[in-house]
Amino acid sequence: MLIDTHCHLNSQELRLKSRILISRALEAGVKRMVIVGCDYEDSCEAVAMCEDFSQFGLYASIGIHPHEAKRYDKIPEEFHRLIKNERVIAVGEIGLDYHYDHSPRDVQIKMFELQLEFARENNMPVILHIRDAIDDAMKILRDYKDLKLLFHCYSGGLEYLDEILEYGNICAFGGAVTWTGKTFDELREVVRRIPIDNLVCETDSPYMSPVPYRGKINEPSYVKYVYEAVSREKDISMEELEKKIEENAEKFFGW
Repeated sequence: MLIDTHCHLNSQELRLKSRILISRALEAGVKRMVIVGCDYEDSCEAVAMCEDFSQFGLYASIGIHPHEAKRYDKIPEEFHRLIKNERVIAVGEIGLDYHYDHSPRDVQIKMFELQLEFARENNMPVILHIRDAIDDAMKILRDYKDLKLLFHCYSGGLEYLDEILEYGNICAFGGAVTWTGKTFDELREVVRRIPIDNLVCETDSPYMSPVPYRGKINEPSYVKYVYEAVSREKDISMEELEKKIEENAEKFFGW
């Protein structure tokens, strides 16, 4: 069984053909997909989509992405109801993004901390988006060692890996593990070094398509190419990797 721990079937690019994409994912062996929210509207749609297609193994996370933080000064009231929905299994994606700085950094930090508290209050795991902000993010996260954290699209390199793993957190790898270049060689080194108990695979569709689809719209069925790349780097069989990631995702999300 393949699992896509991070996709955006609720995105503008994918929502109108979501039923077709879900069908293609099932045919490719993808039996569980996590639809990730990035703002209030996006999160509501993720939950609604998971309710409509619950028989196909869809689950949702709700959160305010750092890009959208400037639109909010508190947790949306509706989140307090949505978090109790049986299809909602995480808070995310939340975090810091200093690469684009679409929201002021102090605003990003405030919303990040509010949502970490929200996750703690509701005993929920967290899906993190951290880009070019690992130093500030780790300073904050050291106060939340009790939370289960998934570092989506992990890009912290080897420097922070030991600290991240120390508390049982996991890292997700996507299409970038199939790309060429020095940066991605370093990412593959992280994949080789990380214990198999601490990793999962994702697409982040419609973004970050793996080879051979790089430059095209990504979809959950393509997570198999990520699995294949990780399998090569870890020098283990696909069967063993699938089984292990299934265990890791079950332990983290509790579905």
